Amino acid sequence: MSDVGTERRRLTLSQDEFGVLGSLVVRRNGRSVPVTAAKHRIVLATLLLDANRSVPATDLIRRVWGETPPDRAAQTLPVYVMRLRRALGEPPLIHTTPTGYRIDLPPGALDLHRFEGAAEEGAKLAAADDLGAAARAYERALGCWHGPPLADVPSESLHETEAPGLAEQRLRVTSELVDVKLRLGRCDEVIADLRRLTAQHPLRERFWSQLMVALYRVDRQAEALDAYRQASTALARELGVDPSDSLRAVHHAILTGDPALQQPAASTWAPVSQLPAPVGNFVGRGAELTRVKGLLTGGTATVVVCGPPGVGKTALATSVGHAVRDRYPDGQLYVNLRGHSTSPPLPTSAVLARFLRAMGVRADHIPVDTDELVRGYRARLRGRRVLITLDNAASVDQVLPLLPGDPGCSVLVTSRNELRLRATTVRLDVLRGDEAWKLLARSLGSEAAVAQFDALGELARLCGYLPLALRIALGNLVGSSHVDVASYVEELRGGDRLAALAVDNDDTAAVRRAFDLSYAALTPDAARLFRLAGLLPGPDFSVFGAAALLDASEDVARGLLEDLASAHLVQRVGADRFGLHDLLHDYAADRAGAAGEDLDAARRRLFDWYLRTAVEVGDVLYPELGVSGPPRLGPDEARAWLAAERPSVLAATEHCAAHGPLPMAWRLIDAVGGYFGSHGHHVEFVHAIDAALGAARAAGDHDAETLMLVWLAAEHRNLGDPRAAQRYLRSARPSGRTAWLHAGLDGVVHLELGELAAASAVFERMMALSEEAGAGPHVRIGALAGLGAVRMMRGEPAVARALLAEGLELARAAAGVNLEAACASLLGRCHAAAGEHARGVELLRHALAAWHRTGARHARAEAMAHLAAALCLGGEHAEALRAAQRSLALVQELGGSPRIESEVHNSLGLVLRHLGEPARAVAAHLRALELATSSDFRYGVIRSHVHLVHALATDGRRAEAVRHARVAHDLATRSGFTDCASAATTALSTLTTP
Repeated sequence: MSDVGTERRRLTLSQDEFGVLGSLVVRRNGRSVPVTAAKHRIVLATLLLDANRSVPATDLIRRVWGETPPDRAAQTLPVYVMRLRRALGEPPLIHTTPTGYRIDLPPGALDLHRFEGAAEEGAKLAAADDLGAAARAYERALGCWHGPPLADVPSESLHETEAPGLAEQRLRVTSELVDVKLRLGRCDEVIADLRRLTAQHPLRERFWSQLMVALYRVDRQAEALDAYRQASTALARELGVDPSDSLRAVHHAILTGDPALQQPAASTWAPVSQLPAPVGNFVGRGAELTRVKGLLTGGTATVVVCGPPGVGKTALATSVGHAVRDRYPDGQLYVNLRGHSTSPPLPTSAVLARFLRAMGVRADHIPVDTDELVRGYRARLRGRRVLITLDNAASVDQVLPLLPGDPGCSVLVTSRNELRLRATTVRLDVLRGDEAWKLLARSLGSEAAVAQFDALGELARLCGYLPLALRIALGNLVGSSHVDVASYVEELRGGDRLAALAVDNDDTAAVRRAFDLSYAALTPDAARLFRLAGLLPGPDFSVFGAAALLDASEDVARGLLEDLASAHLVQRVGADRFGLHDLLHDYAADRAGAAGEDLDAARRRLFDWYLRTAVEVGDVLYPELGVSGPPRLGPDEARAWLAAERPSVLAATEHCAAHGPLPMAWRLIDAVGGYFGSHGHHVEFVHAIDAALGAARAAGDHDAETLMLVWLAAEHRNLGDPRAAQRYLRSARPSGRTAWLHAGLDGVVHLELGELAAASAVFERMMALSEEAGAGPHVRIGALAGLGAVRMMRGEPAVARALLAEGLELARAAAGVNLEAACASLLGRCHAAAGEHARGVELLRHALAAWHRTGARHARAEAMAHLAAALCLGGEHAEALRAAQRSLALVQELGGSPRIESEVHNSLGLVLRHLGEPARAVAAHLRALELATSSDFRYGVIRSHVHLVHALATDGRRAEAVRHARVAHDLATRSGFTDCASAATTALSTLTTP
């Protein structure tokens, strides 16, 4: 019995947590303790700030009542302390001292102590040049913050004397973290944070200095110099002083190209960590943890953790991943391959595309072909130390393309099967009896666990010592007013009569027994929702999706989901979003099949909700594609819905393409195509379009087939491959609505390829289509915009302005926000080219505002580039530089369009030339030429040559300027770009005149 007593005492856990780095946090024994009285909060906050030290009563009185306390303050204070003691419970934390009071906290219980400890650790590691560990320590320190210090503590005294010092510590640690990241070469990673910090703290020169260095090291010298100008302006305006000697020294080093600024060399790699959060109640597995960690840190390339479902493979892999992070300083990639899910497994192409995006590869640099994706993935990992965790793999075929092939990287695979790989396999079995007991005891609390020691052991045995079964059992026990483990054990034993028929060594039998009891305890409505959740094709779902399945209100669905979450039958994965473990998903689907419910009707409700909402979202963001009714959502809500439901909509598309209803597949693609076409995720979208195209062909629906071919063409055009887009368009047979969609895209592709005659013919045909019955105003607007663009490129500005002005007026009348923006942007360019800079700027800003509402970020980047050019030509050079830099930052963040990036670099070069930096202008135009050439953007190629003529001539490189002028003239003349040909002729005449 003495051993049992020792074990019981050892299982008593401290779960106290207090916080002052944000709103006041008070938790005792894992429970939140409300401290609502304002003065009680002040007393507690004051004690916490000096935790484990005596705080004089006079100090407490001053914090609570200020400098003029009431007469009875000394008598009232002990009352407040007594009430706090009562609220905080046993064992007591607040103690009386000879001079006042002291709160005693265990190590790590207060966020301020954790922050200070991690910050001190970071400083020591940085001094020892262990930079990776230092960065992680600093990040851990800053992770302790959750808002302004003492945010909801109403004490003027504390906010005047204590809060500023805490805020200053936070900024100091932030600056030290940035220093470490700069030393690691992680410059790209810190730029966005430094821009935010300099905006919030414009007088802190250290942040400006760090921003300048970071920008310089990633070859953004102009932006670095502009940062210095912004700092100088802020200091002069607010303080009437010049920058300090240290900031001026950084500025001088950038101007002179001081090699010291390039140490260490800039790196485009930003370490990424995709690991899920560690499981909170993880117990045991000491031997397995030690072995897997030892294998990975010892150089083993691939480790496979296999075992039965529900045994905790993912929890172990996640714990190992976090434990060995120091060994993989370049990052940790993670993906759930869904190998044993009723949802379709993730395609290899989608996994590789996700990984490449996570590793900083731009969308336009991510290929669609799987073999090219594998090569790009392995090349990106070459020379790096990255841990790749492949969770829930079903087969060798799923894993092989994801192996990195670099000795510095390791792969950790979890699977129910022993995969035949060149790997070390670690089999995970059920928990030992004492480990299972601990898992239960931690959740039930030490007092209840000790009182029912034997019953808990029996419960663990009946659950087969499987972690998933144990957690489900806990869902039935935790939260009850009286936890009666013995009664629950009797219920669970009752299932043995059914389980006796199970095959010996059936790993899922114990799980099913726990599931059965949890399911039986549900209300009929909650049980029905759980069953229907087994029909969901995606990785997670929202409250609204659940309401659609049920054919009930959102409030009803939310309440039922809370019941299911409390029973551990669903998991919360975000705000109003939930998911199911694979086993629970299968179990729910089995229950749904056995319940005799109309499952097809439930699926139809869900898919109809996806489609209906997607159409409503399209009405808001892309009204030109057709409006079904008055909008119920705002632009922000529409974009948020698409971002959250993207995986589910794509999964639903592929499910319908494979299992029906087939028309739903292409309708979903058509509804969300505008969003996916402008927000990346091209590989996944192309995969889904291919599935919908197969469904259209299987159904013999030629209009749907054409529609899917148009969307495939649009995606390949977005990916910078207009020739591939043209091939898809030529294979289509447009009619009806698809005729104008096809014509609009066909004309744009011809334009970008420099085929002006063909583009003009297509847009004229589109104009004819606009006269047909049923054609909406957007058809004519699109034709006018296309014809206006052709005339602009041909050097016919008056005709172009007339066409575009008509298109703009029609778009405004029709509330076609994207077409309105397109017409305004083109018209603004025409006015700017004609010397009407103010009008050009006005129109381009109007286009920017419109595209901001719809979230069309690529279009915004292009319009911003043309705005920079218009501002520059109008003499507003500083504002032009800022616009060009913002445009470049946006297009490089987004990727996906070398055509637009070419336009951006040409605008930046134009601005730099007018600012007296011709050499840097030449570099910008050469980059524009490279991008335009790679994407067959003929107009961009010619414009780049014309810009190079002026930049080279300004830089004194006359012979090179003449060569580019001749190339520009030849290309422009052959392609029909009259305005460019004229500009090249004028330049040649000037350059060759003695």
